[in-house]
Amino acid sequence: MKQVDQIIELLEDPSFPQIVLLDGAWGSGKTHFINNNLREKVEEKFSQKVYFFSLYGISSIDDFRDKIISLSLTDKEEASVLAKYFSKAIDGAANNLGERGVGAVLSGAAGAYKYKLYGELDDCVLILDDLERVVEEKLIQKILGECLSLAESKNIKVIVVANEDKLNCKNDIEKVFADKYKFSFTHEEVTSILKEEYETIDDKLANELLLNITAINSKNIRVLKRALSKFTRIKKEISQIENVVLDLALSRILGDIIRICCAKFEHAFSKEKIIDAIGSRVFRRMDKDNEKENNSDYEKLDAIFDGSFYGANEKLICYCCDGLYEFTNLKSELNLPIKQTLLDAMKSPWVQNQLSEEEFQDGVLLLEAFIAQETDVEVYEWFSICDTYIYMLDKKVIAPKKHTKPSLLDLCDSVDVDRFQAPAEEDEFEYRYRINFYDNEVSKKFYLKKEELDILKKDNKNSQFSQDFKVSWANVQDDVYQNKMHTPIFQNISVDVIEVALRNWSNEDVFQFVRFIKQRYKFSNIGDFFEPELEALKSLSTVVDDLRKELGVGLKVASLAELYDSLFEAYSRMEKQNSKKEQSAS
Repeated sequence: MKQVDQIIELLEDPSFPQIVLLDGAWGSGKTHFINNNLREKVEEKFSQKVYFFSLYGISSIDDFRDKIISLSLTDKEEASVLAKYFSKAIDGAANNLGERGVGAVLSGAAGAYKYKLYGELDDCVLILDDLERVVEEKLIQKILGECLSLAESKNIKVIVVANEDKLNCKNDIEKVFADKYKFSFTHEEVTSILKEEYETIDDKLANELLLNITAINSKNIRVLKRALSKFTRIKKEISQIENVVLDLALSRILGDIIRICCAKFEHAFSKEKIIDAIGSRVFRRMDKDNEKENNSDYEKLDAIFDGSFYGANEKLICYCCDGLYEFTNLKSELNLPIKQTLLDAMKSPWVQNQLSEEEFQDGVLLLEAFIAQETDVEVYEWFSICDTYIYMLDKKVIAPKKHTKPSLLDLCDSVDVDRFQAPAEEDEFEYRYRINFYDNEVSKKFYLKKEELDILKKDNKNSQFSQDFKVSWANVQDDVYQNKMHTPIFQNISVDVIEVALRNWSNEDVFQFVRFIKQRYKFSNIGDFFEPELEALKSLSTVVDDLRKELGVGLKVASLAELYDSLFEAYSRMEKQNSKKEQSAS
């Protein structure tokens, strides 16, 4: 291994004291490297005994010396030393000083003998790990000074292992170490180490592991071990589910778990920040002026999850971050790929590659028939099959015979919404956060077509929603957050209904409603989403202001004042945006 050879070369250089700093980040595999590669080779090369220990917990320079002495003594030697000084204490000091003198003399004699042993220490290699974990900086300086003294005055070689970025005594580092070795494994070496340790990682998964850690540039072995431990349990559960496309499912879940653990444990992002970044990514990208997009935390998290992670699956995130295994149906909760029919297989380019040529050609005919004839179908499924077909055309998997890309895009525009099932309320959150189209044009046309479906069922929905809204905000809060956060709704609720609601609601309801309004309208291009609400927000702000004045004082009045300010700010910004658009157009 090249790292071993380079470190040995540094120790062989006679022009400087033989003391080397092995510098590496936390989790980079330094200790693994020492135990499995370096220690044996150094002992073999220099024919010297190697003493390796962690400095964690060392509290004084005497403690440091005692540690070296205890390692250098065999069990037999330790027993001999104790017997020798115990007999001396009995013969001499005990008779003169009493029982308290025995302990004092024994301690002093043992101390003197320890210093003699320490002075005779020679012809060995000391490998000292975790220097940055020594609490006091002054003690670190003393340990470094002691190491330098041993290397200069004895035939002792010293390798100090540390994360230099975590050390403050930079001047001492420069003085003591003539040579430093910046340690790190390659992604391939990290993969090999982990594959050897985890039986659950076969050759295919090892390749997936390598692809993932290379993509996010993670080589933190400790974090990756944590991720693989989480993955091992999930893999065991998934392997027992029938009809799962196992290699595709495991590939996706492995990538997701690695990225979550990397964000949490390597980059120290909170679980809440991870969920927020994943859940808001689509809207932040749509909103080009959003300040969040320039936030370095969002940039880092987007880089980690970009291209592989499409949904804020909170159960998986909580499992990785907090260890809470709360899954009840992995198949649906993790959206596992299921191979049930040939049509299902054709929905995934991954699974397509496992089909025979005859199966594949039959599958293409099934896709074409589905696009042309299928009715009473879920809208996302139809658009996703169109998207898959376009992907196959773009990648030249198939020739443009039955359909071309332009003809399919035209069909996406003109398809009759009567062919589709009306989406259920709970589907909205899934659409917002879990869909993944290959083609952006298909994605846009899907949302436009879904809006047509929404209009068809709007009257029934609004009638029930208004009734629930009047009862309490808590009654509709979950529905609004999950299904209507970025969908205009207030233009469909009468001002009278809202006034009745605000009069009936508790202060807690009003307070939580204010929080929702602030969050709902806090991004920059709100007009692109909420322009249909503009006049409704104006009317609503008037109702709120009148009610605030009527009530006079109280907690509810303070909440209504905040509500008025938030509504005023929202519709004022929309009006300014509209004015700028009109000026640009003219």
